[in-house]
Amino acid sequence: KRILVSQKYILQDIFLKQQTRDNHAGLIYIEKNPLWAMNKKDYILPNYLLILDELKYVKKGSDNIRAYGTGNIIKEIHRDLKEVRTSKEVYKETHPRQTYFNWINGVSGIAIQDLYNLCLYWKRAGNKTEKEFNRLWHKIYLSANYFGCTNGKQIKLPKQMDNKLAYLLGVIMGDGHLAYPDKSYDKRTTYNSEVRITDGHKETFINLTTVFQELFGYTPKIYSEKSKINKKFYRFVIKSKPLHRFLMNICEIPTGNKSNKTSIPKIIKSSSLEIQKSFITGFFDADGYIGLKKGKYPHIAICQKNKEILLSIIKISKNYNLEWKGPHKILSRGDKISYSINLSNIKDIKSFLKHFPPYNPIKLWQSEVIWERINQMEKNQSCTLH
Repeated sequence: KRILVSQKYILQDIFLKQQTRDNHAGLIYIEKNPLWAMNKKDYILPNYLLILDELKYVKKGSDNIRAYGTGNIIKEIHRDLKEVRTSKEVYKETHPRQTYFNWINGVSGIAIQDLYNLCLYWKRAGNKTEKEFNRLWHKIYLSANYFGCTNGKQIKLPKQMDNKLAYLLGVIMGDGHLAYPDKSYDKRTTYNSEVRITDGHKETFINLTTVFQELFGYTPKIYSEKSKINKKFYRFVIKSKPLHRFLMNICEIPTGNKSNKTSIPKIIKSSSLEIQKSFITGFFDADGYIGLKKGKYPHIAICQKNKEILLSIIKISKNYNLEWKGPHKILSRGDKISYSINLSNIKDIKSFLKHFPPYNPIKLWQSEVIWERINQMEKNQSCTLH
């Protein structure tokens, strides 16, 4: 069923939809979107457990990232150990912070570093080969379904890079902020795990909520605040060590002020072209501009302080015969330098909206305005020729 987009409709959850254009009427429609389906080129992320629970960030026990869902494997390890050691020897030599009963039955998660050391002990005690050890550690990686800390919320983490994750990483690179981990927000916290996404429109977070639910099994709260100039804005504020470390260590999102560090992460660049497209779509939804210049000329632009990401976007766009203009240097207040790239050619704008269609409700509505204007211009041009 095809439904005409209206301003009222875009406020609803249209995340799992895709816009297409009716070539005759010039109208934008919504239909089921295959973008979020698993692509054959999607791949399992390499085992990131030890990177997630990196020792340099563990200043006290509560800083360890704990894995859940590994009870059956720990049960197998414990059974193997009891064949070569007594229960008393196993407890004495492994120094568990929790009882094996709690780990096996999922009463509590096990710190990833402790789990790794337990696997090493299993290897030594049972004279296991390196191949057997690696097979066990990979099995644990695939089984660990949720992650948490001593008192924190449990959160699911993706095991594959797909279009949905790539899109979210683009949004975070544009409108997100990862706190610098060593800069605590209170005296009790040794690790600052704050993740924020900010936007001026509440509708943006309706779609992003769905993304977070599907990727992380978690529903963030939407907060509203007023800026210094009394303008209302909205944001997600999430405090989760597993999520923060996943975004920082595995997905390579910069921490702190990222204005001069904005770039397309290597994990995206090494992925398929479809994954790179999804990242750019997310980044454009966050930081791009789409509108009518002087009220009548369709225009698309992206402005950044760091031109590295703009050059990367230009390079990827060439696969679709898109010709961006720029980067052009822009001087703002206080002689601050930034750079912009833009599209003003109708052919390039149509191609961009076809290959990088926005999924942010506000951008989607803006793209409808652009399509209507393009259709009107082409219709006028056709009448002139005849």
